[in-house]
Formats: sequence, structure tokens, C-alpha cells
Amino acid sequence: MQARATHHRLTRAALAAGLALSALAVSQLALAAPATAVSGLTRQTATGPSDTVPKTQNKTCPAGTVALGGGGAVSGATGHIGMDFMLPVSENTTWSVTGREDESGTGLRWSLTTTVLCAPAPAGYQVVAGSSAWSSPSDKSHLVSCPLGKVALGVGGAVSGASVSELILEDLRIDTSSVTVTGAEDGTGFAGDWQVQARAICADQPAGYERLLDDSAYSSSSTQSVTVTCSAGRKVHGVGAEILGGEGQVRLTAMHAVSSTSVTASATEDDNGFSGNWKVRAFAVCAS
Repeated sequence: MQARATHHRLTRAALAAGLALSALAVSQLALAAPATAVSGLTRQTATGPSDTVPKTQNKTCPAGTVALGGGGAVSGATGHIGMDFMLPVSENTTWSVTGREDESGTGLRWSLTTTVLCAPAPAGYQVVAGSSAWSSPSDKSHLVSCPLGKVALGVGGAVSGASVSELILEDLRIDTSSVTVTGAEDGTGFAGDWQVQARAICADQPAGYERLLDDSAYSSSSTQSVTVTCSAGRKVHGVGAEILGGEGQVRLTAMHAVSSTSVTASATEDDNGFSGNWKVRAFAVCAS
């Protein structure tokens, strides 16, 4: 009888071990499922009026699609205009860019262009939002991470608290599974409390995923620009940009997909100029 009982215990143990191994194998197969391409990807743009008033330019994705990434560009009034709001809105179906003049103002005309990359929501699509505390340091950053197992396709950000462009949206950085948005007070400072908002546009890793970046020269040129291009066979899914060394005296003038395969980031010193060296960095998230 004891031998039979021992045999039954061993059989149950072997069965349990087999079931555990089977579950592990299924889990590993799920994790190893092949990545799929994002279908139906399109690039949409809209340009607003050229005048001298603060403005917001929106571009809505086609019906049935959502924003994977986006950005904006300002034309005219060099050094006076800050794009302080570049975010997905309306349940992530629209990209919104707001531009405002600095505290000294300008009589020059200027306009905004908004660019958004749209597609039917890919597997695992999720937009994660976060905000910094309201406070008054000279600069601050806020990081938002994607859920475990997902990658960052795009980034949105904003600086809030000033009635004119005294706060500069300096960095919209994309890392593999997170984004970081940095704001800074401009060269004259800002006395009030202010906040940084960040959005990480996340999804399961698509086929052919790559995160690319490139820098302009590190110099004291008043205006700098850099373009980064996807590898062959891949398209831009998300964009980002950073100003490095600007100390609140350099403003982004462009962060957008200039084609289906390239991203350009441009920046310029404010209207008072800046004596130090600085550079601008462009990020492109590409996939098949």
C-alpha cells in the first residue's frame, strides 16, 4: 500500500511539474510572438493664419485613427515665439500646438504648422499622462514611463503657468520605454509657480522598431537645425527634440516629421541672443 501511495504522489508531482512547464512554455511563446507592422500610417499637416496674436493650431486624424506622434513648427518672428503646448487631445485623435509671443512682444507676423502621424490604434496602444508639481525653479523635468513590455512611439508636452511665453518647452525626449519633458524659465526668469506636463504614447513594439537621434553642431550659431532619417524600409511613427545647453535662452522653432521617413528639429536663440554654445537634437521613432 505504501508503495502504491508513493507512486500516486510521484505521479501527481510529475503531472503538476508538467502543467507548470506547459504554462511556462505558453507564456514564453506569448512573449516571443512576432511583432507586427502598424498599418494605415499617414502624415497629416495643417497651417494656420499668419498674424500677430497667440494661436493654437489643431490637426485631427482621419476617422478611425489615433495619434502616434506629432509636433509643430513656427514661421516668422524669429526668437520671439514659444511653442509651449504640443500634445494629443480629443481622446488622442487630434494633435494640438499652441504658440505665444514672449513678454517683449513683436509686431512681426507669424504662423503655426501642426503635423500628426495617424494610424488605426496599434496593439497595446495607450497614452500615459503625468505632470510635475507646481513650483518655481529655473527649470524642471517630468518623466513618464510606458507600462511594462511596451515601447514609446511618441511624446507630447507642455509648460503651464505663464500668460505669455516666459516658460520654454526645451526638451521632448523619447527613450525606448519612457519620455521626458523639460521646461525652463526664459532668460529674464519667471516669478510665479509653473508646471510641466508630459504624455507618453505607448504600444506593443512594432515590427522594425528603431529609435534614432542626431545632433546639430555644438556652437554659438543663432539658429541650428538637424534632420534624422529612418533606415531603409521604415517610416516615422513618432518625433521628439531637445535643446542642449540653451539655458532658457533658446527656443524650439520646429519638431516635426518633414516627410514619411524624416524628422527635423530646429531652434533659435531668443531675441536678445545667447553667447554660449548649444545644440539641438532630433529624435525619430521608426518602424516597418
